[in-house]
Amino acid sequence: MIYLEGEITQTSVPPNKAEVEREVTIWIQQTENEIGLTFSLEEFQKYQFSVGDKLSIQIDKKLDIDALARDFFKKDV
Repeated sequence: MIYLEGEITQTSVPPNKAEVEREVTIWIQQTENEIGLTFSLEEFQKYQFSVGDKLSIQIDKKLDIDALARDFFKKDV
């Protein structure tokens, strides 16, 4: 599991999606990069995202052993 702390640096309206979506740009200090997420207008309004908000992000990584094994044993034909 990966935990990141971020801050919203920008909110915007995607072109031609004003009635259904909003974009949120988040600065991640640990990686010194920005990530952009797109939310439905309902979610955006529900959480009331705004510039300066601090966020905690949790990323769960799952490993598919079966797929890994298939790729490992795959032979070039």
